Amino acid sequence: MELFPSHILRIREFLESIPDRKIFRARLSRSWPEGGGKDVVLMGDVGVELGSPETESCSVLLWTGDASLVRDGVVSLIGPDLAEARQKSMAFGKIVLLHVEGFTEENTFHRYREMEQMRFLLDLKGYMLRATSQYQREWCRVSRDALEKGFCLSILGSSLMRVFRELDYCKGMEIVFITEDRDTIRKVREMTRDTSRIIAAMNKMADEMSFDCDECDYRDVCNDADYLKKMRTVYRRKATGEEPWEKHES
Repeated sequence: MELFPSHILRIREFLESIPDRKIFRARLSRSWPEGGGKDVVLMGDVGVELGSPETESCSVLLWTGDASLVRDGVVSLIGPDLAEARQKSMAFGKIVLLHVEGFTEENTFHRYREMEQMRFLLDLKGYMLRATSQYQREWCRVSRDALEKGFCLSILGSSLMRVFRELDYCKGMEIVFITEDRDTIRKVREMTRDTSRIIAAMNKMADEMSFDCDECDYRDVCNDADYLKKMRTVYRRKATGEEPWEKHES
């Protein structure tokens, strides 16, 4: 039983509807120099800015235990690559599909938070991920120098895959980047809108330890998802001391 089976199928159908997308195989050996953990790209040094607040941005993370739904090691690009950018600021979409193992109603939320943080471990010279207060958005900068030296989205995707493979439960990964236009990114956001409500429901259960379903803004999501119902039962039992908490490594 899973959280996102229909969502991933929608993404697969969406990708098949765009036959001219570019497809790369990830290079899992390091091919780009590190930034030393302190690489900052100031506005005056920007070659291209992706997903800034002034344009469209969408970032989606979905996982499944079904290996057939994830094309491991594949990076797809819908739209121009960074060197082909017609302007300094580009709309940006990113879809991460993960094949995972060992997820349970108890550890799913902890693992989601761990996976969500992996993008901040990227350390690439001339690349900077900026924080954003809005969920499901991603804002990053690439320096002029990095662009001139050949930094591209296949390098970004390969580097992100290398980071995720440090998680022992991550068995496969596929990434889709979208730079085509704002309308395509809006379409992806609409396609995955209920994903954010499922994540928000998990957040509420884990952080607030509130199980009053009649008062919850996400009761419609839980009612439709058997997996969330089981998570709610597990968290309620642990909150009342019926079952001990599983210890997670930080």
